[in-house]
Amino acid sequence: MELSLLAARLLLAAVFLLSGATKLVDPVGLRKALRDFGVPSALAPPMVLLLPVLELAISAALIPTRLAWYGACGALALLIAFLIAVGIAMLRGRRPHCHCFGQLHSAPVGRGLLIRNTVLAACAGWVISRGQFHSGPSLWAWLGSLDSHERRVAIVAVCVLGFGFFYLLDRARPRIEPIESPAPAVEDEKTPSPPPVRTQRPAQPATPVPQGVGLPVGTPAPEFELPSLGGEKRTLQSLRGSGRDVMLVFTSPFCEACVLLTANLVRWIGEMKEPPNVVLVSCGTAQHNLAKLQGFEASQVLLQRDFEVAEAYDSSSTPSAVLVGADGLMRSQLALGGEAIRQLLLSAGQPTES
Repeated sequence: MELSLLAARLLLAAVFLLSGATKLVDPVGLRKALRDFGVPSALAPPMVLLLPVLELAISAALIPTRLAWYGACGALALLIAFLIAVGIAMLRGRRPHCHCFGQLHSAPVGRGLLIRNTVLAACAGWVISRGQFHSGPSLWAWLGSLDSHERRVAIVAVCVLGFGFFYLLDRARPRIEPIESPAPAVEDEKTPSPPPVRTQRPAQPATPVPQGVGLPVGTPAPEFELPSLGGEKRTLQSLRGSGRDVMLVFTSPFCEACVLLTANLVRWIGEMKEPPNVVLVSCGTAQHNLAKLQGFEASQVLLQRDFEVAEAYDSSSTPSAVLVGADGLMRSQLALGGEAIRQLLLSAGQPTES
């Protein structure tokens, strides 16, 4: 019985340690998850720091016997709060990503998450039920009671677990993979290319975007009306008129990564059987975009005055992309960087069979 209490405390401590540490290395993802769960924007920034620190504190308190009961109380309270938040989201018909272990594991909430948190809450409740002074043996006292062989095995196990923890923590660190450069175009030797024109990037908006992590999945996509490179006005409703999902790619002719992405997007779309309606939402003048963002039809490149449409979709970085369903609802989280945009495109369409 006493060793079972120690095992329950160590299990809770390991889960909260991994959960808190992986959240700390991915604050943007945590902020997005909090927003998807309905946390007010004013509370999200402090909770990005408070929640992982609280989880790490609970993990540390579960180890020593004199603090284990308080750590179990904190664990139970936090698990109950998680269960309530997940239950409310599911009752409202929403499936936000839990972001329980940062980038390491972030899946839509569901029955599996409820079962896992219920089991952990039962472990915490069991430790609490034994009383403040009967939370099981001390970890150090238990290690001291082992013989030499058992102690060596325990040390090896601790080293393996420590290595595994740092390996998982490194995997949880968000990364933006570089996209491949397109093959250079073959220039006609008889026709000299015009000299490059130096352009000045438009001034950034004075008020920064408060979140920059995209809109929650399932919420209505903001409507807009923008001119295309061809001059005609396009709205989100007209883009959805074909009955296909619309992939909005926020880009800029002054962003080198965007120029590379555009060339790759043309190739990726060509390799798909049923791609979504991919539309570039850019800035700058038509001349800037014609010179840099080539390969798309003029009607598929829309020009915003500054960054008003990107701000409406809570995007503060380029390149980035979101998927809007044919029903006008947000179908995806904000994809940042070339590789994330490629994965979003592949998930939204149907690749050509080899």
